[in-house]
Amino acid sequence: MDILDKHTSYLETFLESIQPTDSYNRSTGELVSMLVEWLQRHLSYRVDRVVKSGSFGKGTHVRGYADLDCVMVLNAFTGLGDRRDRGEEVLADIARQINNTRWAINVHKDYYVVKFTMQKGDVKLDVDLLPTFEVLGHYPPSKDTLEGIYRKMLQLGGRDVSFYSAPLCQLQLEFVRLQPTRVKSLIRLVKYWLKVEVGGQEKPGMRYPKSFAMELICIHVWEKAGSPLRFDMAVAFKAVLKQLENYRSMKVVWTKHYSRNIAEQAMRAHSITKPILLDPANPTNNALAWIPQEALDHVAEIARQSMRRQLLRSVVLPYQWDV
Repeated sequence: MDILDKHTSYLETFLESIQPTDSYNRSTGELVSMLVEWLQRHLSYRVDRVVKSGSFGKGTHVRGYADLDCVMVLNAFTGLGDRRDRGEEVLADIARQINNTRWAINVHKDYYVVKFTMQKGDVKLDVDLLPTFEVLGHYPPSKDTLEGIYRKMLQLGGRDVSFYSAPLCQLQLEFVRLQPTRVKSLIRLVKYWLKVEVGGQEKPGMRYPKSFAMELICIHVWEKAGSPLRFDMAVAFKAVLKQLENYRSMKVVWTKHYSRNIAEQAMRAHSITKPILLDPANPTNNALAWIPQEALDHVAEIARQSMRRQLLRSVVLPYQWDV
């Protein structure tokens, strides 16, 4: 990652170079619109609502690297039972229909999602298509509505409760999308580091942190520093890397949508232990839960090495940013 071997004075210029251009955003937006229109007109299930998330929906994508989480509320699922019992059949059917189009390549599925890539000219878009059931109802949901949803989730087992991540996606999307522009620039920088620096050293078959975890860690570090609207990007970047180095002690919980009490109950009910990075939309989802310790240790070591290189070597963290 060449930026790590530059002087800090070059960092703002580098940030501009990874900021998506208007042309790139337009081309990617056209792919998204084409997909949504196709889903609403041609899919063999009625699509009642679409939520466009992922890095493109949140506005945290790096130039040349955009992904879309397209959550579809389908009439095929009247609730959790349908999603559990008919999910595999519906996903297989959707994957078959997507595979028969001319614009989707590398189509495959798992228990939760249909994955494929769309391309227009030089622009590629990796898509996760997540069919789900309605949970939130009228948007935005009231505190009482959310409280009822979360209390119901506390009673559910592992796989059943995991089906709630998709219908709660809009809360997750807006938590990140509404962050200040400067914070999104920090997220973009850390994502670039993850893709180039960590991605270049990944161990085969190892599962590494995803971009959502990085978004949450950036937001957490910035909030701990007092949520400043203006800040030194080199300081913030080093603070995030230091948090990644010290990941083992993390216990991060947001209480915008659920109470501290709900969060603690969820962590006990689902045996969630440190490191904890709790999804702000779903108290049963630890964003670090499915990443093996060996991978987190590897990321921590790469973060440690990155802080010793020219860009960050002489950067001193003020006490607000010293995580």
